[in-house]
Amino acid sequence: MKRMGKITGVLLAVALAVLCCPLSGCHRDTPADKSFRFRLPADPQQLDPQVSTDRSSMTVTAALFEGLTRLDNEGRAVPAAADWTVSADGLIYTFTLKESLWSNGEPVTAADFAFGIRRAVQPSTRSTLAVQLYDIAGAEEVNAGAADLSALQVEARDERTLVITLKEPNASFPEKAAATPFLPCNEAIFESTGGRYGMEKEYVLCNGPFYLKRWSHGEYLVIERQEGYHDRESILPAAVRYVVGAESDPLTALSEGNLDAAELPPELADAARQEKLQLIPLQDTIRYLFFNNGEKALAQTAVRQALCGALEWGSLRGLAVEGGLTPAEGFAAPEAVIAGAQTYRTADNACLYASDSGARGRLAGGLSAAGLTAMPSLTVLCADDEFSQNVTRYILQSWQRNLSLYFTMKPLPEAELEARVRVGNYQIALCPSQAGGLTALEAFGEFHSASSSNLARFSDPDYDALYTAARTGSVTRETLEALEQKLMELCPSVPLYFQTRYFALPERVSGMVIHPFGGGSFGSEIDFRAAGKRD
Repeated sequence: MKRMGKITGVLLAVALAVLCCPLSGCHRDTPADKSFRFRLPADPQQLDPQVSTDRSSMTVTAALFEGLTRLDNEGRAVPAAADWTVSADGLIYTFTLKESLWSNGEPVTAADFAFGIRRAVQPSTRSTLAVQLYDIAGAEEVNAGAADLSALQVEARDERTLVITLKEPNASFPEKAAATPFLPCNEAIFESTGGRYGMEKEYVLCNGPFYLKRWSHGEYLVIERQEGYHDRESILPAAVRYVVGAESDPLTALSEGNLDAAELPPELADAARQEKLQLIPLQDTIRYLFFNNGEKALAQTAVRQALCGALEWGSLRGLAVEGGLTPAEGFAAPEAVIAGAQTYRTADNACLYASDSGARGRLAGGLSAAGLTAMPSLTVLCADDEFSQNVTRYILQSWQRNLSLYFTMKPLPEAELEARVRVGNYQIALCPSQAGGLTALEAFGEFHSASSSNLARFSDPDYDALYTAARTGSVTRETLEALEQKLMELCPSVPLYFQTRYFALPERVSGMVIHPFGGGSFGSEIDFRAAGKRD
């Protein structure tokens, strides 16, 4: 299964000479040197690669900065700002920087990359991204405050040579080095901003294919192609304009040329085809029945297992087909990979829950372990569309019939629903969720007790230990399947359906790549480096 949609078409500029008739003149239509328009869900909080985690910031940061490596369209690491070699024992990576300039005309140096990494791991930075650097020897100890910064094994040997020593061999380290905390930061410029780095246009210094031309907070940002970028000739767009805020009518905006890419609700897919828009499907979303494990009863594994086992799965899966969804086969969406382009989800590792005739006994045992004599009355949140409400009603009826439990349904606008689940303001919720990364390991990591994306507020020491062992060791299909089986057993929440999202592009746009999972390690879900547009 392909991991992303790629729109094919002419990517290179028209050749220098076009035979012209002297009477009619010469018309030259090239896809290169065009401007593009996209929407951001919100104003970027801060264009600082070492700390920014909101989607808008990461989308723009991915265009303004370039790391030592970047991921190709199949998710494999390729040289970006540097080439690299690896020692025979797999521990020492030596990166040789290409000649490139910052947007102020200064050369990008190895010291800039070393400073960026040091900033990310220093406890005073309080970066939630520091964990992505823990493969580096000393990084975890420095970040925990257990060692001085000098213990971090990152060395700028000269202006163009950066040496990074790992705590143990990891063949996937070049892919990890594409992540944002590895991006460079000019120390002198950073210190000169007085704590305002990345917050205004004048406090953003870029080494990537584009630089920040304008930033009107809450309204728009404009980025333009950077002349000092080492691979400038491969960058087709002249400029990109990001408009802040959701688009009320994306189909019309795309059809009339006011946007060059946008996500569409599935119900608009047929209308988009009629408008001759290009559609890119992404199977990267799971609609979960989330249990808030912070609730006293739901903290008990047996209670969660009882609620899951009491569902009438045959009918629920029938509802999925009627709604144009796919019954979920586990905790990793179909687009998730093991590494590179190696898809994780197969027919052989499909994980499906089944109805459990012993659900009443499990419920009684779980409530007793929680010190409860009866199940509390809970509220189930769902989106206010017809399909979500029908599914939720069926779930509530299953619990009434099979467990004699009477819960309340509360429909909400989808944005409000997702916001409440994100902050933990719910008891049970039927809500879609995307993993924050491309790999199955990252999907399973969202149920680790320390994960900021742990929407279920789930905590289990055995699962944490199993996940940590998988993250720090060699990631194989077998280790991932063992992790998923553990999740199935502990039932922190219930994956119900796999959802397909759609991105749409006008017919005249070519060369644009859309990544699943909001971009994950790519940093942005839209890669327009090779994007062209015909007039």
